[in-house]
Parts: sequence; C-alpha cells; structure tokens
Amino acid sequence: MTAREAYRRFLPALRGEGSRFALAATLLLIATACEILAIFVLSDVIDGALSADSTIAFARLAAVWLLITAISTGADYYGQVFAVAISERVVLRLRDGLFAHVQRLNPVIHRRFGLGDMVTRHSSDLEAVEYLIGSGVMQFIVAITNTVGLVVAALIMSWQVALVAIAAVPVLWAVSAFYGRRQTVVTRDERTANADIAVAVQSALSGHETAVAYNQQRREHARLHRHGVAWRGARLSQTRIEAGFGAVMGFGQVVVTLAIAVAGVWQVRQGSLSVGQLLALTGYLGMLYPKMQELAEVRLSLASAAVSAERIAELLDLTPTDADRDDAVAHSGLDHTVSVRDVTLRRGDATVLDRVSLDLHPGRITALVGPSGAGKSTLASLLCRFDSPDTGTIMLGEKVYADLTGQSIRDHVTLLPQQPVIKATTVADNIAYGRPDASRTEIIGAALAADADSFINELPDGYDTALDEDGLTLSGGQRQRIAMARAILRDSPVLVLDEPTSGLDDETAQRILEPLRRLAQGRSTLLITHDPRVTDIADDVVELRDGRLTTREQALNLRSHSSSYATKCI
Repeated sequence: MTAREAYRRFLPALRGEGSRFALAATLLLIATACEILAIFVLSDVIDGALSADSTIAFARLAAVWLLITAISTGADYYGQVFAVAISERVVLRLRDGLFAHVQRLNPVIHRRFGLGDMVTRHSSDLEAVEYLIGSGVMQFIVAITNTVGLVVAALIMSWQVALVAIAAVPVLWAVSAFYGRRQTVVTRDERTANADIAVAVQSALSGHETAVAYNQQRREHARLHRHGVAWRGARLSQTRIEAGFGAVMGFGQVVVTLAIAVAGVWQVRQGSLSVGQLLALTGYLGMLYPKMQELAEVRLSLASAAVSAERIAELLDLTPTDADRDDAVAHSGLDHTVSVRDVTLRRGDATVLDRVSLDLHPGRITALVGPSGAGKSTLASLLCRFDSPDTGTIMLGEKVYADLTGQSIRDHVTLLPQQPVIKATTVADNIAYGRPDASRTEIIGAALAADADSFINELPDGYDTALDEDGLTLSGGQRQRIAMARAILRDSPVLVLDEPTSGLDDETAQRILEPLRRLAQGRSTLLITHDPRVTDIADDVVELRDGRLTTREQALNLRSHSSSYATKCI
C-alpha cells in the first residue's frame, strides 16, 4: 500500500475536523509568514543601525520587528496546540473504530494474529496512520508553504543568489525519493519484528508459571532474543537510511551555503546588496534548507506510516463473521430450544463439522464428548454466533440464527469458557460483568448459588476485593466459581459450558458439580467435557468425532464393531 492509497483509505477519519484542521494550519502558516517578514524587517533594522540616520526610525523598525516576532510566537503556540488536539481526536476515533471492528471478528482470528500484535496495531500503528492523514499532512503543507515563501523572499532580495540555492532543489528531492523507497521496505520489516516481540513477551509472561515449572525459561528467552535480533537488524537498517539521508542532506547544505556566501559577498562588493540585505538573505537561505530537509523527512515518515496503514487495513478488510443481515430482528418468545440442523463448517480444506444435527431442550443437559480437535469448541462458537456455518441452519425457538441479530442471540446464550476470564476489577464487578446493573443482593445471591460466597468473604475486602488480571491470586476452582456466579446472575435460557472442570482436582471438581446442576436447571444446556464425573449429571450424552456427531451408544457400537473387524483381519 502506497502512502497515497493509504491516505485515501483513511481520510474519512478526519471527518468533522475540517474547520479545526484549517484553523491550526492557518495559525502555523501565519507563524511562518511572520518569521519570513521578521527577517525582512530585521535587514532594515540592521541597515538603519549602521547608517544611524534616525534613531526614531530605527526604534520604530525594531518595535515592528518585535511585534511580528510576538505574533509569530503566539500563532505557532496555538497552532501546535490545536494540531495536537486534532491529532489525538483522530487517533481516538481510529482506535474506537478499529476496536469495534476487531470485537466483531471470530476469536479464531484474534488467536491467529496474537495478542501482542493486536496491541501494537491498536497503538503505534494507529498513531502512524494519524500522522499519515493528519499531523503529517499539516506538517507537509506548512513546510512546503514555508519553503515557497522563503524562495520568493530570497528572489526579491537577490534573484541571482537565490537561483544558486534553487538549483540544488531537484537533486535534494531526488535523494529523498531514493531514501523514501528504501525506508518503506525496512519499515515493513521493523513493524513485523516489533509485533513479533510483543507477541513473544505476552506469551512468555502469560505462560510464566508453566515455563518455570518445566524449566523452559531459557527457551522463552531464546525465542524473544531471536525476535529481538530481527528487530535490531531492521532498526539498524532504518538508522543507516536515516543517517545516510541526513549526512547527504547536511553535506549538500554546506556546499550550497558556501556557494551562496560567495555569491552574496560578491554582490555586496558590487554594491547590489547592503549588509543588512545580505544578512537577511543568509537568514532566508539558512531557513530554506532545514525546511527542505523537513519536507524530505516528512516524505520518509509518510513512507513508514504507509506500512502501518497497511497493517491496520489488513484487520479492517476482514469480514465480521457474525454480521447481521439488514432485515435481522431481535429474538423474542418463550421457546428457547436450540436446534442444529445438518451444519457443516470448513476451515480451508479441512471439514471441522460435517452435517451435524443436535437439539438442546429447556431443562435438559446434553453432554458433548469427543477427542481434542474434534470440533466441540467450534460447535460452541457457532451456538454463540461467533461464526456462521457454511451450510445447514441453527435455530433458537422458531427463528433461524441468520434471521436474528447477533446481540439478541448472545443475550439468550451464556458461554462459560474453558479458561474463566477474570477482569482486573473487584469481585463484585466480575460477577456482575454480564449484568452491570445488578444489585449487591443479586450479586451475593449468585455467589451463594455458585458456592462462592464463603471464600469471597474470606478475601481482604470481601466482594470489594480488587483482583488482578486473570485472577492469578485465586485458585482454579475459585476462578471457576466466580465465572459460574457470573453466568447464574446473567440468567440466560441457553447455556454452553466448555470443559468446566478442566484442570481441577477431584475434590474441587466434585464441589462445583452441585452449582453446575443449579446453573443448568431449567435451561437448554450444552456441556462440553472429557470428565466422566461431569457426564453423570447429563440427561443425554453425544460424541463428536472427526466432525460427525453420534450418540454415546452409537459411538461405542461403532468402535466395538471396528475393533472386532480389526481382530478378525489380524
């Protein structure tokens, strides 16, 4: 993606900022114009001081010079403040839009990119995109206007000397174009390496306990080190380009400045320029090359920002898997039977679910068993409308999922994930996560039903105890019971339990069975589990194997038949 393509893609983010953008740009241009005018007036001040014909005239010129400088300073200050305010509003708008879009993507996509990479795209990449369409453009406009103004002022002073300076402009611009192309390539490598580091750090820190338990700290460190080496190489390449560009521009500036000085001194000796005019001309040309270098640097920065825009666009181009149809309606009615009919789902060339049919009835618990990778969690994600099947239908009551809004489906379906999610907030807020308006009495009631009230009251501040991210200060059973209390409080008619006893010892697992029964009571419940202790509370047991669904009896008969057939063959 080129900088121009990226600019067109993200330009709508500036919507509503046109007048503020124009005001900030105008103030910065006024500051620029005053700087140029101040140098012009300064030449008269110097010539007046040297001639000493009129002290009053000199004082007036000096006062005018100070006034112009003051206006320039004020306009520059407020212009920069307004520009930053616009910049931050645009970043906020971009981040809100990106985050809202990402939240509608299938969780599988989140895992594919990695948490660290997602964070990088929401932070530094977004700031680079804002520079591309906002502050960078403003900086470019001001710099090019400043450059043109300085060239015009220099031509007025002495067109002969100014032409010496202008002659080098095409060469310097060609140099910036050359370095800009190289910058785009190495920045892409740097952004990728930076995202890899973020993913590696996040993965290592979240799995630190396992790494220590298995003595794999060196392995995690080596993984991070490899990404760090790649990032270092990319940053060194960037530095070589930036330093090389600066060196070439600096040397060119010295050469041209020397040529300008020779030409200017020659004109003073010829009487074509006064000393004040020569100083003013030197000032103009002394400002010209830094502005030209700034223009070139903006060009390099825009090339880098285009890479970040490419990474943001990659996310925005992903189609949300649960997008509502235009005619979708909210679910209503008292029938909360969930019916899965001939559902097939493919991931690339692999068929994850193959013509799966299943009914979940209110008041009944259906246990879903099967080997890892059989598609159990995929089926759960379909019931929560995280994804949509390729063929077949899923119904809630008499309504097809495709005819309903995703929000209303999830209002009626509660997922208790395999790894309970604990937020960095209080215990009460964690329980009320699905119902933020719940009263303290309702929160405590849900905790009692989940057998969580006793251990919560033993915490330092009870229900007001602040938990850290992922609830690492709690045991696995305590985290699970808080998650169950959250599900009980939400009180939705359909319940999906994904491995509720995973990683729990016998005593803890047995302790949550009764809360599980209470949680499932009266609901249409799908219980995904490998645990035979949990299947005992189920009314029906079905098995998913190789993407196909069978009853437990059918699966046992099929495996028995296969075993007998294999024995006969032997």
